[in-house]
Amino acid sequence: MELNIHDKTLKCVGVVNNELPNALHYFNDNWHRYLAEGSSTFEFTVLKNNPDYALIQSSSYISFYYQHEDYLFNVIGIKEDDKNNVVVSCIDLNLGLVYETLNAFKNTKRHSIVWYLKNAAKITDNVLEIGNNPFSEVDEDKSNPILTFDNTETKLERIRSICKSFNAEFQFRTHLKNDGTLQSITLDLYQKDGIGQLRKDITLYYGKNVTGITRTMDKTGIFNATTVTDSKNKYNWLSVEGKYYNEEGQLEFYKNAGENTAYALISKDTFPAQLKSNKADQWIRKDLSIEATSANNLWDYAVSQFKLYAYPRMTYEVSALSSVVTEELGNGRPLEIGDTVTIQDENFDKSDGGLILSARVTEQEISFTNPLNNKITFSNFVKLKSEISADLMSKVEEIAKENAPYCAEIETTHGVQFKNGKGLTTLSAHVYQGSVSTETIADTYEWTKDGESVANAQEITVEASGFSDKVVYAYQAILNGKVIGSASVTLTNVKDGTDGKAGKDGRSVVSIEQKYQVTLTDTKPTEPWEDKRWQIVEPKMTATYKYLWSMTRLTFNQAPFTQDTVEKKAVYGDSGKTGADGKPGKIVSDTEPTTKFKGLTWKYSGLTAIDASDGTNIQPNTEYYWNGKNWELNIITAHNIQAESLESLTGKMGDLETGSVTNKIDFATTTGKPIHYQGTSVLNDKGYKIDANMSDLETGISRGEKLISLDVEGGLFISDGSNSIALTSGYMVKPTLLINGNDILDMIWPIGSVYTSYENKNPADLFGIGVWTRIKGRFIVGVDEADTSISSAGKTGGEKNHTLTTDEMPKHGVQESVGIKNASSEAKGYGLTQAAAFKDRVIINNSGKPTYTGSAGGGKAHNNMPPYMALYMWRRTG
Repeated sequence: MELNIHDKTLKCVGVVNNELPNALHYFNDNWHRYLAEGSSTFEFTVLKNNPDYALIQSSSYISFYYQHEDYLFNVIGIKEDDKNNVVVSCIDLNLGLVYETLNAFKNTKRHSIVWYLKNAAKITDNVLEIGNNPFSEVDEDKSNPILTFDNTETKLERIRSICKSFNAEFQFRTHLKNDGTLQSITLDLYQKDGIGQLRKDITLYYGKNVTGITRTMDKTGIFNATTVTDSKNKYNWLSVEGKYYNEEGQLEFYKNAGENTAYALISKDTFPAQLKSNKADQWIRKDLSIEATSANNLWDYAVSQFKLYAYPRMTYEVSALSSVVTEELGNGRPLEIGDTVTIQDENFDKSDGGLILSARVTEQEISFTNPLNNKITFSNFVKLKSEISADLMSKVEEIAKENAPYCAEIETTHGVQFKNGKGLTTLSAHVYQGSVSTETIADTYEWTKDGESVANAQEITVEASGFSDKVVYAYQAILNGKVIGSASVTLTNVKDGTDGKAGKDGRSVVSIEQKYQVTLTDTKPTEPWEDKRWQIVEPKMTATYKYLWSMTRLTFNQAPFTQDTVEKKAVYGDSGKTGADGKPGKIVSDTEPTTKFKGLTWKYSGLTAIDASDGTNIQPNTEYYWNGKNWELNIITAHNIQAESLESLTGKMGDLETGSVTNKIDFATTTGKPIHYQGTSVLNDKGYKIDANMSDLETGISRGEKLISLDVEGGLFISDGSNSIALTSGYMVKPTLLINGNDILDMIWPIGSVYTSYENKNPADLFGIGVWTRIKGRFIVGVDEADTSISSAGKTGGEKNHTLTTDEMPKHGVQESVGIKNASSEAKGYGLTQAAAFKDRVIINNSGKPTYTGSAGGGKAHNNMPPYMALYMWRRTG
């Protein structure tokens, strides 16, 4: 089935066709037809991988041609998901009929159904034409009712209400022109049960095309006496007189003039209100009220209700094969909405010839892409009586069985048409006698191909390569030497024609853009796309600018290159009437609510704690409850919480009962050697288990599993995949860590190691291991085997204060000058440096002051310590 895509002017702009390889394809389609509404809905799905999907917009129309009729649908919904699907929802009615609301309508006179449709339902000829009409068009006709409509309702609801008052059925029909644009929409009117046909050519049988029938008896609501009053008090029930006779000529319902009650006589005799026959009142009473159109209308309503409730209600549900919906039946036509058919099931009421029902098709669901999803709904069930009396039934059945003609059929597995000589199908012969659904098995089945004998079997397989254009296969079914049935079928073999001339490139969408505008009035904006009033970002509506519009621009690859569509997106609603006080709600604010009532909850959104007016200290991000006098912490209590995902950032929990808690381990170190840890930690009723694998990210070498398990009996098991240690129940587990069976503290501080701390606490008391000796007043220096003073650990030396010796003093000398003045004498002698010459001499000044050198310093020891920080130190000695 090809779907046509129309733009807002009904111009055909594209197609959806699964037979064309490059066209937009569809699936998951469902065409749902309704008798009561006279309309239908259509839904289908397309994929976004074909750019033509963009041709389907909210202003678009979809049409197709089915059973010689046009069907045009408004697109009313488009839903896209993250799987590339676009679901399109449609309805085949004018949007004005579905959504336009009509006000109450007052009237005091009789009018024709056409008058009501045009005046009360506001049907205009330029929107909807009235076609078939079997009802009187004379307003004064006494059969016409006086109708008023007190409530607002949509046009479609008003049309349904008018037709119901006239006992009319209606149907909308669409007619399109050859170019796909709308020619007309017609509203056809029918008398009750006028839509569809009485299909005497069709009987559906259980076991053949009916898969199941369910019958339900319901006696609730039964009554057989009633008084019917006019809700408007216009017509007098007391004066009404009426009698109703059944098909056997028995008086079934009656009401006498001057009496206030109508009676269902046969119902009272069959279903009395009480068992004692001497009681006068055996009637079951229920009074009724309607808005009557005449006095006779009151009696007609009483009869209609007696038919429904004077006897137990028998309801039926019929399940039919999906093929019944669209396949050709009877005289070669498929079932249509409104058709009435006969349904027979021999498993019910065998003494009456089986259950025979008359039923009407009231709904159809048709899928063009998957016929197995087809469904059909029957209603208006009426149980039919066999035309043969009960005492003759058995004899008639015997005669009928002997003389009933045989019906021969041919079923195929893959149809009767092939393409290009490829494919095969299986033909199977089936014979039924009369209306019996059980197949008659013949002695032999003789098959012929174009008149020549080919096989003697119930089934034969035909290959397309075995014939050219067409071939006729036929069979005769032979039972007890007699031919009881025969049938034939024509198989065809079509071939692809030669390729046509290449067509011109099509016009397709290149891009889609959208702009927005808000306006003061409901008048559609006419400004062009380039106008600055059209904005890329959707503006907010206000009480002044109440109307939000969108303009969608489609850009094509061929002229005309652009197409703009303006649509009303939303309307800012006026303030409604003040409603009644609602139930206590919740306020979220950083200040205390000024209006408080019992039941109010307040979530404080401030960042720092505050004191409320009642003195309660209010904490940030916390919810409180007003009990009428004070704020209380609002505690949420739940007996059962079931969630697929539950997340808590922080929380305090009391008793928590769970089956198992599993945490996924998957992280890599960011400092030092890059190691990737992967695994799980599991807490369950058997204990706690950490199971992780470490991989070196540089070398790619796995370091094996690291497993820590604590079972419920107190056992501890630690393993790195190759080495392990286990502590079982009964052992005292000290607060130590073990690696490969060794205490990690012994590994960190072995004998001879030094421990430093700000705290004066012996490591033996701190770690519970070893013997430690306190080290006092000593600096630490590294051992140097080349230096005898520090060539091994434990050597000591040095002093806090030190006095320098002469050798430790730096070298130095003293220079002093000797002044010589007015020498009056001199010492003479041999020179100091030369033994035999008078060369050196010293002139002594007897009158000057003497010159000399002196001593300085105290000779004390000095501090020999560098800058320091004092810590407590211990050396492990055992």
